[in-house]
Parts: sequence; structure tokens; C-alpha cells
Amino acid sequence: MTPRPVFDTARRRALDLVTAPAARDRVAASAPVRAARGRFVAGPEVGHAVDLALGLGLTGRRASIEPLSPPVTDEAQLRANVARAVEAVDAAVLAKGDTHATSPLGVVLAPTRIGLGRGEPADFRRVLSDLLERAESGGVGITLRTVAPELEDELQAGVESIWSTHTPPPLRISVLARRHRGEHDCARLSDLGIPVRLVRGGPREGARTAWADRHEADLAYVRCLSTLLATGPRPMVATQDPALLEVTDALAEHHGRGRDVEYQMYLGAQPDRQVRSADAGHLVRVLVPYGEEWFDYLADLAERPATLRRLLTVLSGQG
Repeated sequence: MTPRPVFDTARRRALDLVTAPAARDRVAASAPVRAARGRFVAGPEVGHAVDLALGLGLTGRRASIEPLSPPVTDEAQLRANVARAVEAVDAAVLAKGDTHATSPLGVVLAPTRIGLGRGEPADFRRVLSDLLERAESGGVGITLRTVAPELEDELQAGVESIWSTHTPPPLRISVLARRHRGEHDCARLSDLGIPVRLVRGGPREGARTAWADRHEADLAYVRCLSTLLATGPRPMVATQDPALLEVTDALAEHHGRGRDVEYQMYLGAQPDRQVRSADAGHLVRVLVPYGEEWFDYLADLAERPATLRRLLTVLSGQG
């Protein structure tokens, strides 16, 4: 087993390689990073993501497309990001009629890219409601990514408000298991019938808001998952840690929900495991990102140990 400090050093070096501002353009143009982009990102346009997503369906995997949009710096950027989200939802709805579609595509969105935390909370709710109306017409589900700790209350309040006015909306919300509030959030959202995507990893946070110790974080994941399996609608789990996947299988069987858990994995990360899991009868969904903001997306992946191993393989020219 690789010592933890050594692995952390490797992760830091990978992050430095991908994100160093002075070398960003040169690194982005390098052959290894272009190879990593080809592995982990569908392409610059929504059509690339839809085509790839439909192809995954041929191997028994489901897929959700995700537009990679830049941070909101002004109203013009917000409007552009919302337009990209609308484009993604419309493309997923249109793909439902494709002869190769084995199941409806989903859409994953970052709440801060479509207005969360900017302006009045009602503005974000209005944007999200409009997107949900489009999605609902085509049987497309929308999943919201995790947000920074200071925005969590606003996000969940917005989702709960929308949930109370739709019956029910095709909406899922992500919860970061290693946050101290994660178990409580899972219980409350489950009581409301809101589907939860349980995230094990995510960007580093301070000890004030999240468990820093890996063992404590794993235990928090298990507690959150147990809560979702006991009381909630179909849970989605976003982890590729082999040990946690085994725990997930065992807990799901214990609760009599062995085929009622959706495993969500990143495009390009452990594709063989994805196919094996789908062949074994599990629900496997692959997140398919696309867009010009791929550089920051690769940096974000480098924060996730399971995905970093694959990223390092590609960067070294061996993948």
C-alpha cells in the first residue's frame, strides 16, 4: 500500500502541474494534458457530450451531461451560463428520441454557475424552476453539485421551496458526506422525499466544517448512506473508492435495496469497473462533462484520490 504522505505529495505535484498560473497555457497545450482532456472531458460542445453519453448506454451504463461553465463575474456571464444550462437540458430532452438511447440522459449543474449566492435567492429559484420545467417535459433529471459551506443553507432552502411547489420535480441534490452537517442533511432531505447524491470526496475544507481525518470521513459516509438507505428514495453514491464501494454493496443488501442504489462515476475513471458493475446488474451513471472550462475541471479531479491515480497514468503517457 502506498504511504499516505507519499500519495498526498503526488496529488500536490499533479495539482501544481495542472494549475500553476505562470505555466497554464503551456501546460494546457502539452500532449499529456491534452490526452487527459480527451480521457476525462467529452469535448467543447454539447453534441460531443450527447454522442458520448449515448454510446455509454450501449454498455449498460447511464449518463448525465454537465456543461463546464466559468465562474459568474457579472450579469452577462450569468446569462451565458444559464443559456448553457438550458442548452444542456434541451439536448438531453431531444436525445430521448434517439434510437440509441437506452435510458434518458440526465444533466448535472453547478448551482453557483447559474446564480446561487448572487443576487436574491428568489432569482436562483426562478432559474432552477425554469430549467426543471424543461427537463420534466422530457423525463430528464437535474442533479445539483455540492457548494461551499457558506452557501449550503441557501441551496437547500431553494431546493425545498421548489420541492414544495412541484409534485415532485425531477431534481436531485448533492450532499458532502464528510461535512459535519452531512448526516443531518441526509435525514432531513430523506424525510422530505428529496433524492440525495452522496459525495464522499470534494475539495478540501477546514476542520470547522468537515472531517479532515480520512477514517472519520469514511465513517461519516457510512452513517449518511445508512440514513439514506433506511428512509430515503433511491440514493446515488459518488465515490470510486474500492473499499467504500464494497461497504455500499453490503449496506444496500442489508437494507434489502441491493439494486436500488445508483453508482455515479466520472468519465474516464476506472471504466473497466464501471462496465463490470453495470454487467453485474448495478445502476451505473457516468458523469460526462463538456465545454471550454476543462482545465479547471482537471484540477478539480486531481483533488479526488481515486481519479487522480487515473489522471497521473494519462499524464505520464501510459493511459
